[in-house]
Amino acid sequence: MRTPRIFILTFLILCMVLFGTAAVSSACTAVYVGPDASSDGTTILARCNDIQGTNPSCVHVVPRVENKPGRTMPVDMDGTVQAELPKTTYRYTETPFMDSFYIPEDGQRDAAACINEYGVMMTMSVTAFANDAAMKADPWVEKGLIEDTSDDLVICQSKTAREAVEVLLSLIDTYGSAETNIAMIADQKEAWYVEMYTGHQYAAVKLPADKVAVFGNEFTLEYLSDYEDCIVSKDLQSLAEENGFAVYGSESEKADELNLFDTYSGDEMTKAYSHMRTWIGHQILAPSLYGGDYDAKERYPLCFTADKKVGMEDVAALMRNRFDGTKYDPDTTGRIDMRVIGTETSSSTHALQAYPDLPASMACVTWVSVGPLIYGAFVPVSNAVESISQEYSLNQPEADHGVFDSERYPYYAFKALTTLCAGPDNAATYGQPVRDYWSKAEKGMFDGMPQVLERAAGIDSKDAADYITKYCSIMQKQAFSDAKALLNDVMWNQSNNSNSMQLGRNPETHEVLDTKRVLEPMEVDLDPAAYSEVPNAPEKAADSGKTSRTFKDGMMVLIGIAILDAILAVVILIPNRRRKD
Repeated sequence: MRTPRIFILTFLILCMVLFGTAAVSSACTAVYVGPDASSDGTTILARCNDIQGTNPSCVHVVPRVENKPGRTMPVDMDGTVQAELPKTTYRYTETPFMDSFYIPEDGQRDAAACINEYGVMMTMSVTAFANDAAMKADPWVEKGLIEDTSDDLVICQSKTAREAVEVLLSLIDTYGSAETNIAMIADQKEAWYVEMYTGHQYAAVKLPADKVAVFGNEFTLEYLSDYEDCIVSKDLQSLAEENGFAVYGSESEKADELNLFDTYSGDEMTKAYSHMRTWIGHQILAPSLYGGDYDAKERYPLCFTADKKVGMEDVAALMRNRFDGTKYDPDTTGRIDMRVIGTETSSSTHALQAYPDLPASMACVTWVSVGPLIYGAFVPVSNAVESISQEYSLNQPEADHGVFDSERYPYYAFKALTTLCAGPDNAATYGQPVRDYWSKAEKGMFDGMPQVLERAAGIDSKDAADYITKYCSIMQKQAFSDAKALLNDVMWNQSNNSNSMQLGRNPETHEVLDTKRVLEPMEVDLDPAAYSEVPNAPEKAADSGKTSRTFKDGMMVLIGIAILDAILAVVILIPNRRRKD
């Protein structure tokens, strides 16, 4: 029986009252990899969009709108506050919730991760928490900006990362913020990190190209002087000073500088729920510096140097991490108090990647997993695509809320795989084979996408868009097909192994043993080779604005023949005329 909608709305409103509006999606983890720290020179931003429950998402392309004044977009959740848009807005990709996602009436669908036609990438938000003193001095604005509206508003009108940061911060200056959030924005040239503390206070810093970052739901920014460039709210320091909660640096060289973490957050806001995810990210990428056990008192910096170059395979593994190989791993210990990175609650997970040496219109890729990534798969969505595959773009209507349809919607297939594979009873037997398969499939795509983009850069722009769209669609369709096949295999094997008597038996005497029977890992018969196939690009068309060399050569031949004919005619005609005379 479906849950009555009025009960759902009442429950959500109660959650907002108790925990603040940010509580709806307050369990995200994010990653940054600078171009000088990555294995291929790309910039990478990654984030999981986590929210408890069954919350389907899809992928869309929002078209460019040319010279249409008077349009607006919502700022707050129910759309009572609207921001005016420029006359022209830009095309972008997004990963929103489906219409069947239960949100308050007229609520926003959260674009989650966006890349526009100018190669500007944005993901928001990782919810964080300001301290009581800061919130008392500058409370949230009830109808202020929220994460569910920010990506759309910013990315549709920004041609550079810097401009996008300025648009985001101007929205907070104008409307205030209804939440406490963290955003990441980048293009081919630079990346920015933005902490939004209270109703009107924020700090944005340009991230160093040779560093990486991993953080859970917590602020980590300390000193602005550590960064090349920054933008801050005009009252960031004075508000703290006038209200008595400003904290300055403890180090002698920073004694006169405001410590943003101590001022607006502080150790009292550091909780294992978030801090452990920050720790495991540091441990995985820089074990030489952070290889020890989790330390609740240690401050893990926002930016740090990785031990080796970081690639998309590393990012994918990190976004699936469940404290693997540590004493905190819930799948081997059975612990139920661990908040991991790779969680069953992800509505979507995405990694945004910018290539530095391609035309901006095709320079960026969203690697998106609709549904949890633990047992799901990243598939490519280029900012050059003209459309998304029918499977990944299909939007479940509001009337179908509560209908779990894994045959038509990829989200449900991946969500079902996760539900069946997660946990100490199933992770090793069913989950690990599924994870291993997707890792092989993703490697094929991570290797294939750069080849596609390189080939596309050498052909006509329209043909290039068609070619990239076709490749992305093929990968999306293949992943959904395989997800359904894997789901069938897991259900079959689990049903086949189902037995309430979990103790082992002697195979000869059938005597019941004292030890629990251990099932062998499920075998996956699918072949990931299809993901390594890169289709041939169309041949480069002649430049319509110039005369082709072939045409020129042909004309020269014709002109030469005409001249020769004329000479011959003169040679023949003159003697004839003389004879006539």
